Amino acid sequence: MKIEFLKHDYENELDILIYSLNVDEYHYDHEKIIFNDCLTHQIITEMEELKLFIRTKKDDTFGIYLSCHQKNTRENINDGMYFPFDFTYQNNDLIITYSFDGEEDTGLDGFFKRKDLIYKYLNGEFGKKDWFNLNAFDKKCWLDITYRKAQLEKMNDCIVKEIILDGFYIQSELDLYCYIGEEVCGILGYMGYNSMALRDCLEDNIRPIQYPLRIVWKNFEYSKEKFNQNDDIQYFVDLISQYADLKIC
Repeated sequence: MKIEFLKHDYENELDILIYSLNVDEYHYDHEKIIFNDCLTHQIITEMEELKLFIRTKKDDTFGIYLSCHQKNTRENINDGMYFPFDFTYQNNDLIITYSFDGEEDTGLDGFFKRKDLIYKYLNGEFGKKDWFNLNAFDKKCWLDITYRKAQLEKMNDCIVKEIILDGFYIQSELDLYCYIGEEVCGILGYMGYNSMALRDCLEDNIRPIQYPLRIVWKNFEYSKEKFNQNDDIQYFVDLISQYADLKIC
């Protein structure tokens, strides 16, 4: 991972890099992230010369960008998040203290979960339908990655005309997005992460499908029985029927 200390130029609407360093080991709670043993004497001296430790009060002019770049021989996937400029150090540890105005979801859990999922994917640890056994939060992270991954892909020359879905694996709205994406584009494939994105993928010629995509939904009654009460399965049936050739059986 990399930490970049930034200053925002409002006049030209760009971020100016002040300093950066690579980090590895870390732990975090709801108040701070501690990056262990990442500050050498030379790094501390350089940061002090830039007066970075003086500007540790939150200021919308300054910020910290935490990024993670992972790759294998075939793919590169990047992720990152932005923090208020508030940090200090103790011994060789960099300590970022953050506040998100009382929000329970700081984004950190998602960032580190995506980091773990991306690592496993790039190392070949995922097979088909492995998303099914993830909890709802992890499935949302999975879908976030599919979107990021899709932005880096070139359109596949192989056009998909039909997919077959087994209702056993569709027990929620999130399952539906994960499953359709995988059947069209393979593991961590993207075909939307919400209903409007799914609609766009089915009709706008932005994914490698023949319009209208034929979708066979087997064991539909099982899906109907298991579908989350907060999700309206009929809504998705109507949506898919409008933008694809849906067969329920």
